Amino acid sequence: MSNMETKWVGQALERTEDHRLITKGGHFIDDLTLPGVAHAAYVRSPHARAKIRHIDVRRAFDHPGVYAVITGEEVAQLTRPQRGRVPLANSPKVYALAYQQVRYVGEPVVGIAAVDRATAEDAADLIEVEYDPLPPVLDPEQALRPDAPLVFEEVGSNILWHDTFPYGDVEGAFKEADTVVDERVTIHRYCSTPLETFGVMAQYEAATQSYTIWGHTQQPAQDLHVLAATLGISLGKIRVIVPPMGGSFGNKVRPLFIIAAALLARKAGRPVKWIEDRRENLLALGHAADGIMEMSAAVKADGTMLAIKFRNIENEGAGIDFAARHNLLMLSNIANCYRLRAISYEGYSVVTNRCPVVANRGIGKPFMCFSVERMIDTVARELKIDRAEIRFRNFIQPDQFPYDTPSGQTYDSGDYPEMLRKALAAVDYEKLRREQAEGRERGRLLGIGIATAVEPGGSNLSYGMLVSGRSQLLSGQGEAARVRLETDGSATVFTGGLDSGQGHATALAQIVADELALDVKQIRVPTTFDSASHPYVMTSGVYSNQFHGHDTVAAIGAARKVREKLLKRAAAQLEANIDDLELRDGRIAVRGAPDKAVSVAQVASRAYWSLADEQPDGEPGLEALYYYSNPLAKHPDEKKRVRVQLGFASAAHVAVVDIDPETFEIKVLRYVVIHDCGRQINPAIVEGQVHGAAAHGIAKRPAPHHQFHGLLKAHSCRLTEYRRRSAGNSFATNVARDQGSR
Repeated sequence: MSNMETKWVGQALERTEDHRLITKGGHFIDDLTLPGVAHAAYVRSPHARAKIRHIDVRRAFDHPGVYAVITGEEVAQLTRPQRGRVPLANSPKVYALAYQQVRYVGEPVVGIAAVDRATAEDAADLIEVEYDPLPPVLDPEQALRPDAPLVFEEVGSNILWHDTFPYGDVEGAFKEADTVVDERVTIHRYCSTPLETFGVMAQYEAATQSYTIWGHTQQPAQDLHVLAATLGISLGKIRVIVPPMGGSFGNKVRPLFIIAAALLARKAGRPVKWIEDRRENLLALGHAADGIMEMSAAVKADGTMLAIKFRNIENEGAGIDFAARHNLLMLSNIANCYRLRAISYEGYSVVTNRCPVVANRGIGKPFMCFSVERMIDTVARELKIDRAEIRFRNFIQPDQFPYDTPSGQTYDSGDYPEMLRKALAAVDYEKLRREQAEGRERGRLLGIGIATAVEPGGSNLSYGMLVSGRSQLLSGQGEAARVRLETDGSATVFTGGLDSGQGHATALAQIVADELALDVKQIRVPTTFDSASHPYVMTSGVYSNQFHGHDTVAAIGAARKVREKLLKRAAAQLEANIDDLELRDGRIAVRGAPDKAVSVAQVASRAYWSLADEQPDGEPGLEALYYYSNPLAKHPDEKKRVRVQLGFASAAHVAVVDIDPETFEIKVLRYVVIHDCGRQINPAIVEGQVHGAAAHGIAKRPAPHHQFHGLLKAHSCRLTEYRRRSAGNSFATNVARDQGSR
């Protein structure tokens, strides 16, 4: 058989799922309903830290239209405590509703299910909660003090995790250095704001004691196990259905809200639906972690950087779900684009009386990139070297790939110097520098920002063993896919991935269309995940840029199994040698004899209809399941080195801004991105992702961040206060995509 032709991969096709999602053909969580569905609302804590003395729910029970009320006391009796995604040696007890004590402003205290949302909120206003306020701890450095209030008294400390990772001869590098440069940077709390907020609808069937959950998650297999373990039931008694999500950004990973809805549905005896409003979303769904990074760089007089020491304090808020993960993921890009002989990293995961953190877009990696790039700029300033020049002096060179970083990451390819040269040329950097100097003399504040970055993707979840040891069951990275060739010659593709707006269904259709030599319009990729029908593994989901190296490979594996079955059947029907067959444009023909051919649909029809035929592969049908495990994903070694991430793209960004010297308002004049992303499945999707990511990154700073004024009140909980950059005040972004040598 001739080699497979690539017809669809690489084309900038329109996304196949968009029309359905923006018309009545698409169904987001709030579009779904069930007969007799109740709607939930929550009483939330007004305090950052307080003992719960008494809860009186009698008036709410008596309110017309109320079906069920549940408190933390009941939740603690009915469920087991939540498990963190990385098992901790000493884990506090966390439940779906506050139990005995509240630990952050907005923490759910009481859940109500009623005939509609307004009635549920009215009933919530009737519930009386007596609190005994306690002094909170909001700052992670203050939380480290011996006399700091304890967020979880049973742990005995506000430190959930702490460890040090020395890679290479760090002390030797500092002895050899001509100078040592210190820097301290912080990152604030922020919250990405997907168009669609978090939602869930839960149904309990008393006859079978089982649950069906429609709702949001980004790791369906892991959250399915969290639900089963927390509710104390078999996995087979929970069905999880995840409709397309209107954005997720790492926020939609809060199984506690799913558990609360499930318990309300059980108590109410009817389905219960909860759609988070924007205030709830900004206040208490989950934030990106704020942190404090202290660094010291060992530097030669010519600007060569030998080593960097990092000390990071990560504020986990009052949650355990992602404890240590932000810290560990920083090991993936801790060297960024630079040749560093040695690195030392000390990390703390600290709890405070703030909203729990989630895997908000980037989870640790943006802060690490920001820290390294700020360190590079500080060294340049100290040594009076141009910021671009110092990067060129320290870049990993093209002939050094594949390159192993001190922490154990392997960069497969790249050309960082050329990447930055192209970005600087795009803005005419030397001319800009002259304009900047001339403008300063007139009082104009023209800013030029430079950043280069490796962009890791595809988490090797074995990194959790750096916390929990080799006994941790979860490891590696992979995905599952099933491809079914239908009797009409079309194909359906199922994976364990989820749809949250990145165009994955289109990309998978392009890949499978090439594998099976079909038209891309003949490929269907359902955008609703169903644990009862979709294949999955424990690493399945939409997170950590894992799609490009895992969903795709699983789909290819399943499609190739189907292709092999198809060709065996065609060889039998055509009475030909399989090696003489050509599969092209939905037809299978004998090479050199084009009239001796059969369509894919004809072969597929016989595979399902003609069961009395001889079965070349031992069974009827044309369907295949493929489980993929990334062979690069290994356990940590004895030196704590581990491939935290398994793929590495890279990019150079240059920003040109004007700063008003009186108001300090920042106006983005130009923004250039040179992105080395490897082979592009769909260039239009890639460009959209780069534009969106640049806008998203800029929007994180300087305006939108969560402020906590005083002790008890969280501000910035409305979009009017949380000043998210909109399309109206956006900017022009120039993007060049380079497939490089990948």
